[in-house]
Amino acid sequence: MKENSFFQNQSDLTSAKTKIYKNYIEGYLPKLLLTFGTCLIVDLFCGAGKNGEEDGSPLILLDRLKSILSLQQLQEKKNIKIHIVLNDQDKENIENLKRELEKLNYDKAVIKVHIKNKKYEELLPELIKTHTNSNLPKFFFLDSFTYSNVKMEHLKEIMSLSLTEVLLFIPIFHSYRFANKEFDENHKTRIFIEEFTASGIKDYGNVNNYLFSVRKKLLEEIKLKYVRPVLIDGGATKNALILLTKHQKGMLLMNKVAFSLTKDGSVIKANEQDQVSLFKADEESKFSLNFKELLIDYLRNNTKTNKEIVDFTIQKCFLPKHCRKEIKELFDLKKINVFDINNNEITDSNKWNIAENITKNILIKWKKNEKK
Repeated sequence: MKENSFFQNQSDLTSAKTKIYKNYIEGYLPKLLLTFGTCLIVDLFCGAGKNGEEDGSPLILLDRLKSILSLQQLQEKKNIKIHIVLNDQDKENIENLKRELEKLNYDKAVIKVHIKNKKYEELLPELIKTHTNSNLPKFFFLDSFTYSNVKMEHLKEIMSLSLTEVLLFIPIFHSYRFANKEFDENHKTRIFIEEFTASGIKDYGNVNNYLFSVRKKLLEEIKLKYVRPVLIDGGATKNALILLTKHQKGMLLMNKVAFSLTKDGSVIKANEQDQVSLFKADEESKFSLNFKELLIDYLRNNTKTNKEIVDFTIQKCFLPKHCRKEIKELFDLKKINVFDINNNEITDSNKWNIAENITKNILIKWKKNEKK
């Protein structure tokens, strides 16, 4: 299949992917612009602008920016500047993208669009060099056509830049299907698996385990605290979007997006509608059970503050409200005590302040001699 034939229609998988992308930038960009007044957004595999009749990532971005810039707080802010780099190595895609952009009405004094027609491997070093000492907030969308386009070294270089986030797309199922096969050492699938998984060539059992091995490798290799994958399940085909960020708020936002679009925060079913969730108390998925076990192990080690516990929760791909539910359950089971900083016990869970915004400090102590 030719690469540009992909853009003749939009699959359920692509629709799910663009929904995650759209929801994330809707939450991310207003806060970024209110804080800094400027940013750089780089889409290095931008495509033709349209997937059949549906908007692709460049048009989604410009449409959302138009809405975002109409917010009263941003209208009151002066000298906003948004720089967008749109690149695709296929000239036909770029020419079509230009035609689509000409149809749009947006403020060109505020939004500066830079169109590139280069190979990704050629353009990326130029961008890295240009922005090595830049304090401009940067968001890279890497929606590569094959799993082997983006290398770990590329991600390291991008994430070495200040104030930078990456949203990485991986058509992950192809490499997963061959994750336990012996390939020649120069085979691109073997290279990807060994480069992007913590466990290397092996039988992972299922694609979720494989994806979390990818997450673990990204955390370790790039030395990040926050890496957030979302699996997009199309049945016979499965893709993944992975956020790489240095910032708790970015991770928290992607956790919110994931839980708003999936049943358990882990997998979005591309061909199912209305998956709106907040996983309920009686809805125990493997993903949530794993979080419960991790949280218990974390609490049993030492006394923890609510701030530490909330950060741990966000790192593990969950929300403070999920943590609060588990803490309350442990308290009711008499596994833990909760104290204020003066060591006064707090029995009212409404006063624990296990939330997104910590306004007071509390201490969680695992009771001595208590087992899991």
